[in-house]
Amino acid sequence: MTLDRYMLRLWLGPFAGGLILVLGVLLLGRTLKLLGMVSDSSQAWFLIADLLTLTIPYFLLLTVPMAFFLSMQNTIAGLQQSSEMDVLRASGLSYTRMFRSFFVLVLLLWGSLTYTSMVLLPQGQLGFYNILSKVYALKGAISFSPQRFTQGFDGVTVYVDGEDDKGVYHGVILEDNRDNVSVIYTAQSARFDMTGNEVSGNNLELHMNHGVRLEGQGADQRMLAFDSYQVAIPVSDGKWKKYNSIDHVTMMTSTELWNAMQNDADGALAEWNRRLLLPTTVLVLFFFTLPLSLTQKRSGKAGSMIAGIALLVIIYNLQLFFHRQVNQGIFPGWSMWLEQSLLLAFGIYLWIRAEADRLPTFFSYIIGFVNVLHQWIMNKLARRVGKTS
Repeated sequence: MTLDRYMLRLWLGPFAGGLILVLGVLLLGRTLKLLGMVSDSSQAWFLIADLLTLTIPYFLLLTVPMAFFLSMQNTIAGLQQSSEMDVLRASGLSYTRMFRSFFVLVLLLWGSLTYTSMVLLPQGQLGFYNILSKVYALKGAISFSPQRFTQGFDGVTVYVDGEDDKGVYHGVILEDNRDNVSVIYTAQSARFDMTGNEVSGNNLELHMNHGVRLEGQGADQRMLAFDSYQVAIPVSDGKWKKYNSIDHVTMMTSTELWNAMQNDADGALAEWNRRLLLPTTVLVLFFFTLPLSLTQKRSGKAGSMIAGIALLVIIYNLQLFFHRQVNQGIFPGWSMWLEQSLLLAFGIYLWIRAEADRLPTFFSYIIGFVNVLHQWIMNKLARRVGKTS
């Protein structure tokens, strides 16, 4: 028990510091983004704290596995560099015995993150978009999230590829189906403005450039190509419709999402698997900590930490890739779990080999190469700084 407490004490400080630092950076970035939305309204400033609070569940799902992994790497590498690891091994302790407390800890984190993903995350998403709609109403302008279909008011759906610094959207698709007649606008660029008064009411004005207007369907479909086109859509009270959890799979409760998945709703299968799969990342990363941290004493911690960061980038990009493929119906839902299972199996294999002091040769070569590359970069920087001074 004394050894377990010692290991946890070595790990806790870097974990807490890393978690606060990364979470703070993410929240600061989100704050700066929100400031651009609410700067025109003094009342909307009071909503920023609520918006940031509601994003914390999503950020925790990303940052907790990262902080756990990197802080455990730091702990193992520190023991390795100070020769404490050699002393413990010489006394007959295995790596598994040394770090058994982390097995319990990773299971607790897994359970906590699963609750966050299945319960707190959709609640946060729902609250975030409802408050954001109030911000838009207070600001008097409408904004859209890039690369996402937005259903802000009855019968109108908007999709944009992105937005430039001047507030002009690019790659715009808008469908107006309020009169049960589908009218679709596509444009290379567009600007959205809220106008109106108490007499005429509020309107969403679209100033579109270089696009096409499609109306009707089948043999009755009519098409109009335009260089410049303007249309006004009445918006009741200048406010967006209040979101309900069933409006989008990312805001559904676990029960609603399960029912939607049984009914083959768009995106439900991918979202269900994503919510369950994201918390398992902390378990996958756990088994990579030992093999990635066992480096030569003179090489320092930098090489193993750089390799760990590279692993994080690979894992999160693989998860994002498979989620997109499943969401688009290209891959089946189980492919997301296949990718995660293969990573877990590889991590367990490396842990077992490390336990037997028989890590694959190529693995040590990779860590060694990263160390050499790090030293080369640091020497280059030192020489350049020396010349400038």
